Amino acid sequence: MQNQKNFLSELLVTGLGGSIGGTIRYELSLIPVIGPMPVMTILINWSGTFLLAMLGSYLAYHRSRLQRWQSFIGTGILGGFTTFSTMILQLHQQLYINVVNALIYLVLTLGGGLVMLKLGKFIGRRVGEVHV
Repeated sequence: MQNQKNFLSELLVTGLGGSIGGTIRYELSLIPVIGPMPVMTILINWSGTFLLAMLGSYLAYHRSRLQRWQSFIGTGILGGFTTFSTMILQLHQQLYINVVNALIYLVLTLGGGLVMLKLGKFIGRRVGEVHV
């Protein structure tokens, strides 16, 4: 009975977070686009990667106390906020418009994502060490 209660609790927490993250992403998608590059998707995915890496590194020091936050913030909000499928669709669209722009978009998205990953892990680790 306790496992079922925990499962339902995790499901609700994750679903609530996903609705918040998806709503934030939708609101940001309403900002007008300037030029042919899908800059907002890049910024959303970079910031989501940064925050998820920072959260993961921080939780490495505080896992027992903050497990629900992983489901709510990590899987829920940031999972609903970031958007791999939109990135792939926009990459496909860019290929039809301009192959060079498509390659720039791909390199910016992946390269910037890796930089955000490293930066987020670094900051999360530092903050986690301070608050142990």
